This record gives sequence, structure tokens and C-alpha cells, in this order.
Amino acid sequence: MNINTDNAIIKYSDKGKPFPYIKLFNETFEDYILDFKNVRLEKLTEEDAARCLARIFKKMEVNGVPVLEFFKEDLDRWADLDQYHKTQNLAELIAKDIFCCFDRNLDDGDHFKRSDRLYSVVNENGEHDFVMYEEPKSRKVFGKKQANPYADYFQDLKNRYDADFLPKTKNG
Repeated sequence: MNINTDNAIIKYSDKGKPFPYIKLFNETFEDYILDFKNVRLEKLTEEDAARCLARIFKKMEVNGVPVLEFFKEDLDRWADLDQYHKTQNLAELIAKDIFCCFDRNLDDGDHFKRSDRLYSVVNENGEHDFVMYEEPKSRKVFGKKQANPYADYFQDLKNRYDADFLPKTKNG
């Protein structure tokens, strides 16, 4: 899953404006959402939206650990909430991990916010569909590859995942 940085959410985000994490999450995971009922998430009832997200979360991993296991403490804290609000809260937690680097409100001027978590959806054949940002091939200047800090950041996460250097617990 490649994060679309040409998306207006990222392209026009600015310091001082709220960053719409959930909207970007829904757009990034749209193919998996459409698999549920061939309808965008905002068109589903709350019950169907919760069921759709729950199905996606069951297939997701963070740093090689199932998402539902990784965030078990958070899910336990939300035990009093209905299924819709649990799935929305979890989607927001995940979205903030994935997309924090694009939120200009979290940028300290020198560096964008980083996370030590790499997410993927495990497909039926066992392959991981990682949530990454890969630089388009057309971003070369005079035949040279231009450095892109976001692409480098996601590639570094993937390299640390491959070397098994990413934490396996939320507080680890």
C-alpha cells in the first residue's frame, strides 16, 4: 500500500490546521474497505463500518505482531465502548502512527515526527502489504534520484523491520 502524497490531505496540510488522520487512513486502506461491501466507509452504517474495520484489523500487523495483540491494553481500556467507537479509536491510533510524519503540527522545524512502527495487512496468501511511501520513479532531476526524507523514513522503517529491530510491544 503506497501512501499517496499527492493527496490533498497531505499536500495542503498546514501548521495550525487539524490534520485529518482518519480521512487519510480511510483513503489509504480504501481497497480493503471496498472489499467489504464495495462501498466507501463513510457510506456504511456504523455497524457495518465497525465490522469492516474489525475485519481489516484482524489481518493487520504492526512490527510483525498482530494489531489486536499489540494494542490489547488500549482495547481493554475501551471495553465500555460499543464496537463502532472501539474500531474508530483504534483506527485513529494506527493512523497517528502511520501518518504522523505528514502532520505539519508535529514538525519541530528541523525534523518531522517519526514512529517506530511499521504496519502491514497480511493477505490470504501470507504476503505482507506494507503501508509505505515509495517515491515515484518520475522524481528524478537530470537523471539523478532526488532525496526524499519521507521515502527514506519509510525505507528505514522497512529495513529495521527486516532486521527485527522494531519493538514488539507498545511500550517496548
